[in-house]
Amino acid sequence: MSATTTSLAVGSILSLVALAALVGNVLLLVVFGRSRRLHASSSTTCFIANMAVVHILAVLLCHVPTIVAALSGVWVMGQAMCMVQTFFRTLSLLLQAHTLSVLAFERYLRICRPLKHEEVFSGTVVLIILTGLWFCDTIIALNPFYGWGKIMYDPEGYTCDLDWVKSESLLIFTTLVVLVVPLAASAACYIAILRKVLFPQVLRLRKRVSPVSTADDESPSLEQQKVNNNQETYAEKLRRQEYRLQRLLQTHEMGSKPVAEKLPSELKEKGREGQSESDSEFEDLPPPRTEMEHSRREAELRAWKMRHRPKEVALAKTTLLLGVAFLICWVPYFIVTYVESYALVNTAVGTLIALVLVHLSTAVNPYTCVLHSHKYRRHCKRTLSCRRAL
Repeated sequence: MSATTTSLAVGSILSLVALAALVGNVLLLVVFGRSRRLHASSSTTCFIANMAVVHILAVLLCHVPTIVAALSGVWVMGQAMCMVQTFFRTLSLLLQAHTLSVLAFERYLRICRPLKHEEVFSGTVVLIILTGLWFCDTIIALNPFYGWGKIMYDPEGYTCDLDWVKSESLLIFTTLVVLVVPLAASAACYIAILRKVLFPQVLRLRKRVSPVSTADDESPSLEQQKVNNNQETYAEKLRRQEYRLQRLLQTHEMGSKPVAEKLPSELKEKGREGQSESDSEFEDLPPPRTEMEHSRREAELRAWKMRHRPKEVALAKTTLLLGVAFLICWVPYFIVTYVESYALVNTAVGTLIALVLVHLSTAVNPYTCVLHSHKYRRHCKRTLSCRRAL
């Protein structure tokens, strides 16, 4: 295949990817703007919308010049546009990585510590976080203009990029800032979510069992005997907790002890056998005596209601998929860069594959949100059908 045919093929593929990315991200922003119910998860929506804005800028300022260079065979837009493309490529990479890390932390607080989530991710704080991300990442992306790194045109990749061979320290710094630190933070958050959602019983047992145990203790402790005798099913436990919440609500509304809600006898018997600390949290509470105690109980009730909500867990799965897609699209680029920088091996095919994947990273997010999340898909259908927004 000749060089002209290769450049035309690459230019055509990148044009389709850029068109899909532009349509998908614009549609995602329109859906967010029209759907009122998406504002219930406003912090997550703001961060995903921020990535959509970053991807639109990347398509216009990074992908379009590369497509023009691939179709024409040469770079015809001058050194100024080359510097602009390199800057926005680095900025979009930093913003994607750091926004996904903040999303992982937001999901962790929402599922594991919902009351803290209300304090941290309020409307003003989310705006401050987004402003801080743009400001800090802009400072980092301006490193070549400070003299740390050199911008050059890569004829094999049809794009302007940093000369990583002569800037190995900048390559290591970028890898740490973009991949290592955000990946470690996101992995810690998702592991905590996984433990909280899938293994809540194990966490309760660890809290109840004493950390110090000797070999002379042949008989189990009283707490262990209660846990071993616990034969209560998950459905029965939920029913028992619903009764407790109803009693607590009556206490708050009436200001006195509520009328006793009679539980089924079998639930009472099973609940007393292996009752854990979290199960007895709302049982037999005296009426609130002060306004502070009343507010504290309402906060605990809100935290209990928000814990392990299926919609929040499903949204965490969506954000996890966005992070995995980011790694799939950008890790080959860093692998090719390290091979060319340290092994000094010219990998033309690897460069083209990495180029297509980097461009594909701007189109993956909106379609992942729409295809994986039932909520986004439903609002997208309503938007396309021009029906009234929910």
